[in-house]
Order: sequence, then structure tokens, then C-alpha cells
Amino acid sequence: MTTIDLSQNAFAAPATEATQVWRSHTARFTVHWGRTGAVVAVNGEVDAVNAGPFADYAQRCAECCEWLVVDLAELTFIGTAGFTALQSISARCESAQTQFKVVTSPALSNLLRICDPQSRLPLVTSLADALADVQRSGRPLRLVP
Repeated sequence: MTTIDLSQNAFAAPATEATQVWRSHTARFTVHWGRTGAVVAVNGEVDAVNAGPFADYAQRCAECCEWLVVDLAELTFIGTAGFTALQSISARCESAQTQFKVVTSPALSNLLRICDPQSRLPLVTSLADALADVQRSGRPLRLVP
């Protein structure tokens, strides 16, 4: 397992190890790599300082995975920059044809009542549900020109 401080630009490329941990001033991010996908777990707060690097890293993960789960169950706060980050990750997953799920938390639910009343993010209530969904769905087939 690798531990990296965000100030060292930990988000430059997806991890090559099974687990990678990085920290910002208010959050701890852990990536668990599986055979065909990754789980990015966030503990703490996603705010204006760490939302951009978080989104960039998760989007890079989406490009090399069949599925991506963002586990926010331990999230204590998320600001509007965090919501924008989740929207960006969702869009990148869609364009990369990567299955995407977000494990919700009370902090996220509060923000989504205001920012996403149409429920456009692919939310699930637990990591087990998210993993079951992405494993069941599989990656869609793509035509190669």
C-alpha cells in the first residue's frame, strides 16, 4: 500500500498497486483496485481544495476500468465543488463506457436534495450493492471500426 500527500500531485496517474491512499487537509482517499475496476473511498470532507484533483484522478481511473465505484459512505461534508466533481466523473465514465456507481452518505444526500433533485447520479446505498450492480451489468460491447 502506498500513502501519498496530495501536495505531491498524487493524482498524476492511476495507481499501479492494489491499494493506494492519499490525504488532503480534510480527507483521506483510498483506491482499491480489482481485476476489472476500482473503488475510490473517501473519508472526511470533499471541498473546493480537493474536489478537482479527486475528480481528475477518478476520471483517469474510469478510462482504464470496466467499472468504477466512488464510496462516499464515510463522507462527513461535501460542497458544491464536490458535486461538480461527481458530475464530471459520471460524464467521463459514460463516455468511456465504464459502469459507475456512487455509494451515498447523509452528507451527500443533503447536498443532492438541492443540487440534483432529478437524481441523475447513479446512487446506491451500500458498497455491497454497488459491487453487485457493476458485476452484474458488465461492460457493454463496443464496435471496433
